[in-house]
Amino acid sequence: DVDRWSAETPNLYRLMITILDADRKIIQSFTQQVGFKKVEIVNGNLLVNGKAVMFRGVNRHEWDPVRGRSITEELMIKDIQLMKEYNINAVRTSHYPNQVRWYELCNEYGLYVIDEANIEAHGMQFHPQKYGYIADDPEWKAAWLDRGRSMVERDKNQPCIIMWSMGNEAGDGNNFRVLYKWIKDKDPSRPVVYEPAKDREHTDVVFPMYSTIDDISKYAEKDPSRPLILCEYAHAMGNSVGNLQDYWDTFEKYSTLQGGFIWDWVDQVILKTDSSGRDYWAYGGDFGKEFTVNDSNFCANGLVAADRTPNPHFFEVKKVYQPVKFEAENIARGQVKITNRYEFINLDHLDFTWFIAEDGKTVESGKLGKLDLHPRQSTVLSFNLSGVVPRPGAEYFLTIQAKTNRNLPLIQKKHVVAWEQFKLPISRPTVTQDPNDLPVIHLSETDSTVSVIGERFQVSFTKGTGYLSEYIFNNRQIIKSDLIPHFWRAPLDNDLGNQMHIRTAMWKNVGKELTVKYFQRSLANNVAKIKVITEHKITGSRITMTYRVYGNGLIDIQQQLKTGNKKLPEIPRFGMKMTLPKDFNRLTWYGRGPHESYWDRKTSTSVKVFSGSVWDQTYPYVRPQETGNKTDIRWMALDNGTIGLLAIGQPTFDGSVHQYPYSDLDYVPAGRHHGKLDLQPKNQVDWLIDYRQTGVGGDNSWGARPHLKYTLAGNSISYEYHFYLRPFVKDDDLMTLSKLKIK
Repeated sequence: DVDRWSAETPNLYRLMITILDADRKIIQSFTQQVGFKKVEIVNGNLLVNGKAVMFRGVNRHEWDPVRGRSITEELMIKDIQLMKEYNINAVRTSHYPNQVRWYELCNEYGLYVIDEANIEAHGMQFHPQKYGYIADDPEWKAAWLDRGRSMVERDKNQPCIIMWSMGNEAGDGNNFRVLYKWIKDKDPSRPVVYEPAKDREHTDVVFPMYSTIDDISKYAEKDPSRPLILCEYAHAMGNSVGNLQDYWDTFEKYSTLQGGFIWDWVDQVILKTDSSGRDYWAYGGDFGKEFTVNDSNFCANGLVAADRTPNPHFFEVKKVYQPVKFEAENIARGQVKITNRYEFINLDHLDFTWFIAEDGKTVESGKLGKLDLHPRQSTVLSFNLSGVVPRPGAEYFLTIQAKTNRNLPLIQKKHVVAWEQFKLPISRPTVTQDPNDLPVIHLSETDSTVSVIGERFQVSFTKGTGYLSEYIFNNRQIIKSDLIPHFWRAPLDNDLGNQMHIRTAMWKNVGKELTVKYFQRSLANNVAKIKVITEHKITGSRITMTYRVYGNGLIDIQQQLKTGNKKLPEIPRFGMKMTLPKDFNRLTWYGRGPHESYWDRKTSTSVKVFSGSVWDQTYPYVRPQETGNKTDIRWMALDNGTIGLLAIGQPTFDGSVHQYPYSDLDYVPAGRHHGKLDLQPKNQVDWLIDYRQTGVGGDNSWGARPHLKYTLAGNSISYEYHFYLRPFVKDDDLMTLSKLKIK
């Protein structure tokens, strides 16, 4: 009767081994960690101690930005701590056996490990006979066996190892069949896997890489006898890891799908210093002529930066991987279903709390304490919503959090393990305002502009373009450039891989290429209306902009895009862009945050009021690319401490702000750009106010496009969105201003 080892319950025993000579004097003595577990495949599932485990995994290279492959124990522990904090439970040693100390730490702290032999033959892809030339060659059999044997003989007693992997991307052939048989004969207690074996007999688990959701769903629907675990998925290169929630919805739909291992853990870049003493992450091409053949920044695909700073998409992983699930059972009645997604432990190490927020401010809260919920069990909790008295225009959200109630190995007390936010169906209509009750406005016109003049403000529109070109408030010019249609995004690494920057180039300069076909202005009932219809000849599209200006300085802006029958590529983004003076560098927004989010990567963000500097919204990816986007914004404001400009969604918009020209993020072919060097604060603030932009994708970074449901299609389509712009002074309540509706 022993305490079994698992990643959730890393129970260890110590075995002491002593060698004595004939006189019973000690020659050698050492101890070995011992863990008791059972790994088996039954009815299409991989079981650990009788339970089907869901692998919340990641691939890990041994990497230090200064020492390279020489990893210290301190850094190993840091890696494990981050993995535990971000809900990772499994690691694949891609693509070689690791230092022995790594396994000992995984034994101690609890991580499942797939140990991988250092058999890889990427270079054979260029051989006329491809990988099979050596994978099937008997002369290479001894080399295959030597590497597999070395791994198994050295690591066979490590409890954390639950599967052996025979290697990575070395093709398939008889040498792998021979190695498979040797490992199974030597260690029948663990499954053996190999990705190129597909579903052939010499892999115990179907172990594909970068299979699509459709592919793995089709496999699961065949009622297979072997589980499927993705050895690599969600290629985390640059700004990536879109649609991760969709993968996990699929894993949970089919019992035979048991998770996967994200590629990969850490950006493999090297710390360098430029001539000015500035540190940066160096990648392929930064190391002189002796390394002329390189893969550029292709090794920068980690969940964490080389110094272990979390990359933005790591927050999405933590949320999707969380071991407690919250679902709306009947949210109108305040009912939420909570499920324990652990395999072996209950939830008594967690304390649950809740709060209801009105427009980001807590109005009710409570403590649920511990929930005695056994693995894979669920319960429904009810929250009393009757005490919430809605205010006009206010939104209400229920948030539930699960935090550790004591210090755990590497995890501190009050660490947030899991959370969820639910929008409550509680509302009250906003009172609308009659434009005639606002200060009087009038029109002024020149040969080139139409201006609307009111109390403390003046806005002007250029006839030749139809753009808002001047916005004066309290005798201060708020904008430095026109508010123009903007349909481009600085290409992500994933975009470059699927050639989006080439395929969609016709949308890049739309704001500079429009021809005005119709310009109308009018003033009635104290509302100035400007309507502009423009044509984009390159795409055959029509863009209509309608502005309504009111006596309080508010501008109601509507932009519509209609594309014709011409075959067109997807649209990177649909929105507008303008530039403000550099001192408008203070940001506040009510929407998703605190970190960046995208159409296909926003599960990890909650709706609240956030604030910060404009500069802090930029994340310096290894290579500059699109960054800092926020989704589902109710309102967003920029100010300089005295006055500001407020954008109010009707009802929401996406957007971002940048302390430099947005074009600084753009791809420069054959350029050597670095996020830590080439992105610097400049004499402006660029503000992008979007309907939406296409998702970031991440199924892979060499051809896969964002999923269609997260793509702005270009063919025969119509998009329209609507927002307000309104100036304010420092004492104004932005939430109150955002609720104003005009009749």
